[in-house]
Amino acid sequence: MSPQPPIAFSSPLHRYVRGGHRRVDGWLSRLDAGLIATVGVWQSGQGVVGSVGEIGVHHGRLFILLALVRRPGERAFAVDLFDDQQFNVDQSGQGDETAFRANLVRFGIEPASVEVVKGNSMALAWTGLAGRLGPAVRLFSIDGGHTADITRHDLGIADDSLGDGGVIVLDDYFNPEFPAVSEGMCRFMADRPGALVPFAIGDNKLLLARPDWAERYRAMLVGAMPSRHFVRDTELFGQPVTVFRTPRTPMQLIRQTGLTRRLRSHPLGQALKPIIRRFVQG
Repeated sequence: MSPQPPIAFSSPLHRYVRGGHRRVDGWLSRLDAGLIATVGVWQSGQGVVGSVGEIGVHHGRLFILLALVRRPGERAFAVDLFDDQQFNVDQSGQGDETAFRANLVRFGIEPASVEVVKGNSMALAWTGLAGRLGPAVRLFSIDGGHTADITRHDLGIADDSLGDGGVIVLDDYFNPEFPAVSEGMCRFMADRPGALVPFAIGDNKLLLARPDWAERYRAMLVGAMPSRHFVRDTELFGQPVTVFRTPRTPMQLIRQTGLTRRLRSHPLGQALKPIIRRFVQG
């Protein structure tokens, strides 16, 4: 596996990940921005090509990152209800096209280089979009409606669009405020067994790829992301997946250090675990 090429320190992408994204209304942590940007840069080094896009762009917080990841000649597309909020049945967000386009300009993205599709994604299929947005996608974010039916449908569009080495980013899979997203994902996995597998979990994003690419992406992220974000390797849908988190308390920061992880697997650490647990839980 080729090493992870670094994100240039002075690049617009680096500045956006390091804090520029906070200037845009929306929901995207610095960790999740880093995971997605790292995947996008690594794709370029591996020769993975295609469009980038998102269903449910809101004001563009994540979409701008995708647009900054592009290489010359690659398309970017944004699908959102915008003014058609009568279809926003779960009130999971409220896209604003004026704010979205203004934010593109703020971060040096030419609005004319972005294909905007206004409307309900439930009325769309990739076969009708490929001519405008395709022919294949390498990074596809799903953050539109949060019902089970919409999630399953939008995942189907993304799955149909995915090129070789492509990655899908699903929002709110573990968010207790939107449990139907998990239901929709499970329905999709039942409908299309083996089509996609998860490989990484961030603060609020689930990353998926084709089975023959997922382990490559997972191993790359484990090597590329700062150790303070690593929580554990586990399984989801029977596949190995790595959990990354932003430490939110001093205790979490301690738990997510490399030294603590090594101590956990050491016999002394195993012996001390019950004592430490009782101390932490009071």
